[in-house]
Amino acid sequence: MYRSFFYPMRLALLSSGENFMPMAWWTPVSKSPFRFLLAVDRKNHTLSLLRELSEAALSFLPWEERAWVVRAGYLTGRKGRKAERLGVALRPARRLAHTLVPEKALAVFELKVTEWPMDGDHALFLGDVVHVEGSPEARLRPILFLGFRDYATLGERWRFSPSGGGGP
Repeated sequence: MYRSFFYPMRLALLSSGENFMPMAWWTPVSKSPFRFLLAVDRKNHTLSLLRELSEAALSFLPWEERAWVVRAGYLTGRKGRKAERLGVALRPARRLAHTLVPEKALAVFELKVTEWPMDGDHALFLGDVVHVEGSPEARLRPILFLGFRDYATLGERWRFSPSGGGGP
């Protein structure tokens, strides 16, 4: 029985080719080699692009860009270019042949992807990171997905200190 008690999750924008979609179901799974695991709904247009191009980029945008990032999930790339419809400026990825990423991204992870056969309503893809770029600002005001249509950003910071003062 599906229960979403694991939220919040950091919202990324997954780009493949000229299409993009918001994505919260992603996670790093290896540091060496650096890899991400992505879960893409089998009904999504991006799924066919991932299979065709074998490349994608995970971009992280600031909280201030949340409206169009979330709106992108309600538009299909099958009926035209989302970037034009949303007024989003794109640029070519640095190491991918076909993928464009948002110019306002604070961090971008470019991936070569392969599908990982699995049952379920989402297709799994393993992505080898081939290029990373970003700004320290990418961690300050992330778009956090709380489930359904709810979002938040960070409001308080805390740093653990192993030498004391950081625990209950």
